Amino acid sequence: MQLREKLSKLTTALSEGLIERDTEIKLAVLGLLAQENVLLVGPPGTAKSEISRRLSMVIKDGSYFEYLLTKFTTPEEVFGPLSISKLKNDEYSRNTQGYMPTSNVVFLDEVFKANSAILNSLLTIMNERTYHNGIVKDQTPLLSMIAASNELPIGQNELEALYDRFLLKKFVSHVSEHNLSKLINFKAKPFSIPNELMLTKEEIHSISTLSQDVTIPTDIENTIINIKKEYESQFSENTDEVLSDRKLVKSIKLMKVSAYTNGRNYLDLSDVTLFRHILWCNDQNIQKVNNIINTAI
Repeated sequence: MQLREKLSKLTTALSEGLIERDTEIKLAVLGLLAQENVLLVGPPGTAKSEISRRLSMVIKDGSYFEYLLTKFTTPEEVFGPLSISKLKNDEYSRNTQGYMPTSNVVFLDEVFKANSAILNSLLTIMNERTYHNGIVKDQTPLLSMIAASNELPIGQNELEALYDRFLLKKFVSHVSEHNLSKLINFKAKPFSIPNELMLTKEEIHSISTLSQDVTIPTDIENTIINIKKEYESQFSENTDEVLSDRKLVKSIKLMKVSAYTNGRNYLDLSDVTLFRHILWCNDQNIQKVNNIINTAI
């Protein structure tokens, strides 16, 4: 089975029984393949955690961790308990097995409720894929984190770095009136993914590596440059909106994974439209960002 066909069938399988969640599923899968983090924003009861749980089933022999954060959540709950035997030998170390530092896919609900005791470790795991376990720096197997929140942390300086770690962002709403009948008549079924549609960790790493050979045609490069220039021009006095070099590099990497998994060795405009889920920081600017992208393409 060709990769493009396999991923198409996979996203269809993941969407089964979820109404109006096709875009969210595709972004979650793309985030996993590109090893980037995804933020879903919206009210409770909109299948945000279900999407994450289903994504964890995609990985053959993968490990999964999920937790609801509050301001009272302790590091032990997320990173694992302290090792008593090592403490007796004056060693500070956590038993991380089964917790976030040893998981391939992580779902954190109400992620912006994270307190300062958790925040710094969370940042290094999300960005550098490392966890400082006492004096030891552990490499973590995290492929993608999906997080959920009812609101964005606009104006909260202490959470800006955490928010910036989520490359892909998507608002999730309740099912529209148009599809209420489907929701009312919905019959829950046990969910599973056929074995032939699962991906190994090695396959995911291979996709990430091979996609870097995808080329960027001159016209597409110019379009990206024009989008960046117009974005910075329109938001030059808006401190909420910043396109850092790091975010731009990660965006190009994501676009290349998109192209590669669609069977292309070059970027096209369909990949560039992913900026719709990347560029904006303040949700009040989503339409402005969409207008910038529409004009450029």
